[in-house]
Amino acid sequence: MRDRLLTLALAIGAFVAFYVVMAPKPSGPQEQQATRPISIEAGPNGYLGLTRWLESERVPVLSLRDRFTKLSDLAGLESHTGNLLITAMPHLYPLRDSEMPPLRRWVQRGNTLLIVAGLSDTPDWSMDPRGDSQFLLNLQSITRLYFGQKHEGDEASDEESEDDEESEEKQPTPMQMIAAQTKLAEPLPLQMLPAGTHPLLEGVNKVSALSDFPTAKWEGWAKGTSVLELAHDPESGVPVLWLLSEGRGQIIVSAYGSILGNRLLGESDNAHLVANIVRWSLRGAGKVILDDAHQGLVAFYDPDAFFGDSRLHATLWWLLGLWLLFVLGSQRLRPSQSSWNPVDITGFVRATGGFMARVMRPATVAQQMISNFFNDARKRHGLPAGTAPMWDWLGAQTMVSERDVERLQALHAKVEQGKRVNLSQLHNLLIRLRTALE
Repeated sequence: MRDRLLTLALAIGAFVAFYVVMAPKPSGPQEQQATRPISIEAGPNGYLGLTRWLESERVPVLSLRDRFTKLSDLAGLESHTGNLLITAMPHLYPLRDSEMPPLRRWVQRGNTLLIVAGLSDTPDWSMDPRGDSQFLLNLQSITRLYFGQKHEGDEASDEESEDDEESEEKQPTPMQMIAAQTKLAEPLPLQMLPAGTHPLLEGVNKVSALSDFPTAKWEGWAKGTSVLELAHDPESGVPVLWLLSEGRGQIIVSAYGSILGNRLLGESDNAHLVANIVRWSLRGAGKVILDDAHQGLVAFYDPDAFFGDSRLHATLWWLLGLWLLFVLGSQRLRPSQSSWNPVDITGFVRATGGFMARVMRPATVAQQMISNFFNDARKRHGLPAGTAPMWDWLGAQTMVSERDVERLQALHAKVEQGKRVNLSQLHNLLIRLRTALE
């Protein structure tokens, strides 16, 4: 019992040492992770409500769990035109340079891209430190829109002054930076009102948004391309919904990133706006595609998802338990082995035969086998040993097959000529003759 307790203590010590050296450690107090805008998420920011609502209306919905380079090869995508892709920014997995050309070509073929970006609102999922640090640059690359923060007291100016002077943003103070990173006690309600009449805004009077962190107003403008401002923020008058043409397709940009989440989809006219966008975008066999990959739900290898999977943790605990049972279980000692290992008679005969087979010619062996056969016959009849075969005596034995005798004579003739014979066949033949003579 004492030995097993010592073994248990040493096993636990080995496990603790392994954990200290190999297991990842938390860097600080762990806060509850914000839910993300993906198709299977039922939390406040998830798109499960959007997915189920569209499916209930018989609108086909697909989940994109790969990079935009695989967009055209998405399983279940029957048509390359008339589709609607919805992506929320900032992304958790930032865009790669290789994704931009395929995405732009896909839109230009006749598809619609809806971007809900956390610009003029700041949802909690957009504040993830692992997120896209080049959010504005990537948004600008996709839409060809330029965005600048609007400060209170800024006066309207022409396009040149915006490009030159007011493009330099005011540097925030340290207190302002701390305040911007502090979550609000209650989400800040925001609104989007139509700026005019358009099919996308038919029946839409107000769209609601929420900001979980302090936010600012962002203006957007285009260079060398046309952009239609569809809706604005009622307090500041800043546009928050834009429509841009891209080849035979179009890009819709919302400055509010929270309008499609589960907690707001049923508020105000949010669902009505989504219905208008879907009805206006889908053509033929087109489908609604939700960009889950850039928000962390991927089909390719994701180390964070792998090591965070509860099934992996359960497997490791089971392995640890089985290891402890093995360590603490009764283990029989191995028997001591003697250094002396005698060779049995079978091994001796096999070794001797192998030696003989390597050093003696087959004809010599065959001749000795025939000679031994006839000497055994002489011995049974009380005759002295000799070297010549007794063919007359063998032929006179009625119990022996004439065919076997002739076969033995033929093999003996080959042996006398020094030719190679099949020793296995000769051995079997002599066995038959011995058996018949007994």
